[in-house]
Amino acid sequence: SESFVQKSSGINAEYGICASPIALNQHKINRGRRITCYPALAIRLDGNYKYSSDPVVVDGNMITSRGPGTAFAYGMTLLEQLKGKEVRDRVAKDMLYSS
Repeated sequence: SESFVQKSSGINAEYGICASPIALNQHKINRGRRITCYPALAIRLDGNYKYSSDPVVVDGNMITSRGPGTAFAYGMTLLEQLKGKEVRDRVAKDMLYSS
């Protein structure tokens, strides 16, 4: 089924934060791509992805992030992918966020 982001934006994307990238692996979605997740769970990716310790990873239409401490950067990345850099920069400035 489509996600809320896919339905509202028309963008076909796969995304996850913290432990949710494990579900991508279980469903064999985009294997072989760069991905990140909560560090202690990286072993559960079973070597099917190119694991990165970056806070947020964008690989094509797949966007992943490590966990609670990276949630804001993840949100800003999603916003940029959905609405563009100009909107992302404006929202970040209004929220006093600097990346």
